[in-house]
Amino acid sequence: MIELTFLEFHEQQYDAQPFCLYVIKNAGKDVLYVGISENDIWERWFAWGGHMTWDSNVIYGESPIGVKIENHLPDSFQWIIQLWTLMDCLAFCREELPNDTSEITIQDLEPIMIRKLSPALNGTYNQKRGNDTTPKSKKEAEREKLLDQMYKEIFDKE
Repeated sequence: MIELTFLEFHEQQYDAQPFCLYVIKNAGKDVLYVGISENDIWERWFAWGGHMTWDSNVIYGESPIGVKIENHLPDSFQWIIQLWTLMDCLAFCREELPNDTSEITIQDLEPIMIRKLSPALNGTYNQKRGNDTTPKSKKEAEREKLLDQMYKEIFDKE
């Protein structure tokens, strides 16, 4: 497993290895998201249909974790992404696995990794979501204010 900043990850400042799982942590080291990719994790993030669109000066999120990162730019450039190989995941999950792990895939390990790490933004497989102590960004606060106003207009009619 390697750990790098999100900006280093985007700039591909790491040696290629058969990484298949990623963990995103905010500045407070809260685990925000755990995900897998059967192909290239960088492409899972930035290629067509990925978590983010990042084209020159345009950066926007396409998924809840992508939006979270977008909302906290530029600070989120320094958030941490961990890149895990299948072997890293097997070692981390050893206690939950049978003796023979030769048939186990990353799809088998993803639910275990999510249960063990309790990320704040994963819903599926997550028995107890972790904390997200990231302070609200200006965008998040404005959106919350707008939604509160819309709610009042719709439901608090007298």
